[in-house]
Amino acid sequence: MAANSDARHPPSGGTPGPAADEPASLVCDVAIVGAGLAGLALARRLHLAGRQVRVLEARERIGGRLLTRASAATGQPLDLGAAWFWPATEPGIAALLAELGLASAPQHDPGDALWLDDPERAPERHDAAPGQVHQGARRIEGGSARLAQTLADALPPQALCLTAAVCEVHRAEGGGVLLQLADGQRLHVAQLVLALPPRLAAERIRFVPALPPTLANALAAVPTWMATQAKAASAFGRPFWREAGHSGNAFVRHPQAVLGEVFDAGTGPHGALAGFVALDAQQRQDFRRGLPLLVHSQLGQLYGAEAQDGELHLQDWAEEPWTCAQADRAGPAEPPRADARLRQPWWGGRLFFAGTETALHGAGHMEGALDSAERVASQLLLGPTGTRPATPADATAAVATFQQLVQGLRAQGPERYQHHLVRMLSGTAAGADAQGGLSARALRASAEQCYGDALAGLDALLPVLTAEAGAPEQGRHPVTPALLSAFSGWSQSLVDEALGFNARSCALSNLPHEHQPGAEDRRAIARALAAAWQAFALELNARLCAAAEAAAECVA
Repeated sequence: MAANSDARHPPSGGTPGPAADEPASLVCDVAIVGAGLAGLALARRLHLAGRQVRVLEARERIGGRLLTRASAATGQPLDLGAAWFWPATEPGIAALLAELGLASAPQHDPGDALWLDDPERAPERHDAAPGQVHQGARRIEGGSARLAQTLADALPPQALCLTAAVCEVHRAEGGGVLLQLADGQRLHVAQLVLALPPRLAAERIRFVPALPPTLANALAAVPTWMATQAKAASAFGRPFWREAGHSGNAFVRHPQAVLGEVFDAGTGPHGALAGFVALDAQQRQDFRRGLPLLVHSQLGQLYGAEAQDGELHLQDWAEEPWTCAQADRAGPAEPPRADARLRQPWWGGRLFFAGTETALHGAGHMEGALDSAERVASQLLLGPTGTRPATPADATAAVATFQQLVQGLRAQGPERYQHHLVRMLSGTAAGADAQGGLSARALRASAEQCYGDALAGLDALLPVLTAEAGAPEQGRHPVTPALLSAFSGWSQSLVDEALGFNARSCALSNLPHEHQPGAEDRRAIARALAAAWQAFALELNARLCAAAEAAAECVA
C-alpha cells in the first residue's frame, strides 16, 4: 500500500488565513507541521480528546519516512523507509498496532547468513539461529505506510493539508501563533507543534522573534535519522533463496560493496530482497544511471543469476528535501541525541517540538516518533488550556504533588513488571531465553514506564517549579534532589517483588535464570535498572533547566 493520502484529504494549504494587517481569528486549536508518524499519531490523539487539529504537510503524500511501494509484478508491499519494530523493547508501537487492528509478521530470519568480504570470491555461509540476526524484529503487514494511512483516516477530512509548506512562524502579540505558508496563505493557531526533523525546522523555517541561540543551536545539532541513506528492494515471484537454505541475510564488507546489508523483505508466497546502499550520497549521484545494474549484479553474486531478474525499487532519502537537511549531507551519519530543550514548550506554551529525533526512548525508530507524540499530547492536554488538577500554589506544593504522584507510580511497579514479563514470554520461543535476560528487560521496561509517567506529571508542574524555585546552578536545578528523592529505595523494592513473583511462577520454572537468578543475573538486573535511573535523573533535571530557560526567554 503506497503512502499516499486518501482522496478525501484536500491537496491544499488549508483555509486562507488573515492578511498581515488584519486581526487574526483562530483557525484551530493546534497546528501540526509534518504528517509523518509522529504528527499523525499526535493529531489522532488530540482529535480523540476533542481538540481542533490541522496537520500541514509539505509533501504531496503522508507518512514522512514511512514509505511503501507496491510491486507492479506481484502486488506485494515494499518498505523503502522504516520497516522494523521490536515488541520486546518498543511497547508503544506494538500497542498502537493492536489498538488499530493492524497485524504484523516476524522478520524472516531462518536459514544461513552470507558474508562477503572479497569481491573476487564467493560469499561464505554462516549458520545463524532463527531470530539471531534481527533479534525478534517484526514488520507491519501491508507495509509501514498502512499505519500512516490508518492514522490519517481517523482524522476529519479538513484536518490534513498536503503541499502546505510552512516557511515562517510568528509569535502573535495577541496570543497564538501565525504561520506563513510558501503559497502565501497565513494561518492563526492557538498552539503549534513542529513534528519534523529538527534540522529541517532550523533550516527551512524563519522564527519571529528569533529563537534563543541555545534552542536554535539545539535544533541544528540533531542529526536526522537515516537522512543520507538509500534503500533498495527487489521483488520476485517466489523466495527462491529460501529453497537453498538461505535466510536472505547477507553482509557485504569489501570496499566495492553496493549493498552493505541485505535481508529478506518478502511477504506471503512472494519474495523480495531489500538492503541498505553502501555508497554515500555523492557516490550515488555519480553512479545514478548505473546503480540499478550494480544492485542487480551484487544480488546475483550473493544468490545466483535468478536474483538479477527482480523488479527493483530504489529510494534515496538524501534527495528528499523534506527529509534530509543540508547539515545532514555535510556531516557524518550519527544517531540522534536531542537536547532536552526540544522536549519543552516554548513561547509561553505555544510552541512544541515532536518527531522521532526528539524522543527520549526509541529515538530514530517508529517507537521514538510515538514517544514524542505521547509527550507532546500530555503537555498539550495537561497544559493551561486542558483539563488537569488545580495548579499548586508554590514550588513547595508542586514538589509535594510530584512526590504524591510518584507514590502511586511506585505502587504500580510490580503489576507493570508482571505485565511486561508475560508479554515478553508470549513472544519468546520455548528455550530461547535459557541464558536469562527476561527479568532484566521486563524490570527496565517497568521502570522506564514509571519514569515516563513521572516526567509527564512533571511537565504539568514546570510553570510553578521554574517560577518559584530559582535558577539552575552549575547545570543542576534547585528542586532536582527533592523530586528524585521520591524514588528513594524503589528500585530495590521492585526487584524484591519481581524476583518473589518469579520464584512463585510456574511459567518460569523451566527458565532457571529467571526462576532462581544467580549472581550474574542479579548484576544484569542491577545494570539495567541503573541505566534506566540514570537516563531518568538526567532527563528530569534537563527538563527543569530547559523550562527555566524557556521561561526566562519568554519574559525577556
